[in-house]
Amino acid sequence: MSTSSSAPSALVSTLALAAASVAVLSLTSLHLLRPDLSPPSHMISEYALGAHGWAMTVCFAAFSASSAALLVTLWPRLKSVSGRIGLGFLSLAAIGLGLAALFPMDPASTPPEAMSLSGRLHGVSFMIGVPGEILAVLLLSLALRQQSPRPKLLVSLAALVWISLGTMVATLIMAVPQPGGVVEGFFGIPNRTFMLAYAAWLMVAAWPHARLAARGAAQGAPAAA
Repeated sequence: MSTSSSAPSALVSTLALAAASVAVLSLTSLHLLRPDLSPPSHMISEYALGAHGWAMTVCFAAFSASSAALLVTLWPRLKSVSGRIGLGFLSLAAIGLGLAALFPMDPASTPPEAMSLSGRLHGVSFMIGVPGEILAVLLLSLALRQQSPRPKLLVSLAALVWISLGTMVATLIMAVPQPGGVVEGFFGIPNRTFMLAYAAWLMVAAWPHARLAARGAAQGAPAAA
């Protein structure tokens, strides 16, 4: 692939790397902005409610942008059937995360019959985005084994994504409902691990291509007088 043809892809991969970093920073900041929400017993979507909800919107939007940018980066590089299927699931992840940014959840105590349109669409975003994420990281990690300089790290992060989801489901099943619709449990920890592992996977997948952009910029910079 020529330098001219790879430059746009390298720049898009830099966007994927930067957006994933923004997502992590936004999510981290919310733990400082909302100390009233105990991480073990609250899903990250609950940060979208209240005065600092914009930070959760930024987080979901950044995750969506990173997923979409990585999709654009990998599309010309993955021609196998499994790779293309993985990219299809990555597009679903981007769509689901984008919907999560646009449509915040309702308060956790809201009964199903009283849910708003935004709350219902947030549920749809979960059903689209989460399967997209877990299947994308699995299939693309396998498809990138011959191209990535860190194939074992990609597979390890994909495994962490799956383990986190499984743990989250198990802890949700074991969670104890409290009066007022509050649920006590530890599902919030694997929920956060799931998203952080996905962010790390996006960064590792995008890094080799983003490095091309940095190298090209360094080579194109005028020499010092």
